Amino acid sequence: MKSHLFLSVIAVAISLLTGNAASAQGIVAVLDVAEVFNKNLEFDTQMQSIRTEADSLKDIIQGEQEKIRSEAAQLQGMPVGSSERNQLEASLEQKQTALRTKARQAETDLLAKEAQLYYATYQKMQQVVARLAETNNVALVLRFDGAPIDKNNRAEVIMGVNRAVVFQNKVNLTELVVAEMGPVVAAAPSDTQIK
Repeated sequence: MKSHLFLSVIAVAISLLTGNAASAQGIVAVLDVAEVFNKNLEFDTQMQSIRTEADSLKDIIQGEQEKIRSEAAQLQGMPVGSSERNQLEASLEQKQTALRTKARQAETDLLAKEAQLYYATYQKMQQVVARLAETNNVALVLRFDGAPIDKNNRAEVIMGVNRAVVFQNKVNLTELVVAEMGPVVAAAPSDTQIK
């Protein structure tokens, strides 16, 4: 009798897991968040702006480093211990310190801009997903990664093995969310990944 009860409980559990509960409770869907970000034109445009700003700052920092190196070359012709040499060494040290501080601050500012962009895009995506889910009786949306795994890349294989969703073939909200988020990137997706 105990085994019959146990089998009944297992049968109920299996029916709940296979979808009988889904119709009563709502649908489970998946979403490829990385694809949504990669295809979003607004996000891509703003990321390009941040990259351009980073490249510009890198050029400025390198230019200032080159000026400091040029000034440092003057040290070779100066006698060790002379007041001129000591003043120039002190000046160079101050410039190096100021440049390192400027570079760190610029990096911090750029990372903050990038984080704000990711946050704003994610918030917008959440609102779109919530609206679509409520409209279509979707009770749960799981993050899904639909990117193929390169079997020769250990890091990709490990990430693939650790994916939360192993298989799905039913309700993928990705293209609906991409369309709802606004204009899409026309070219191939950029290297922006949030996985």
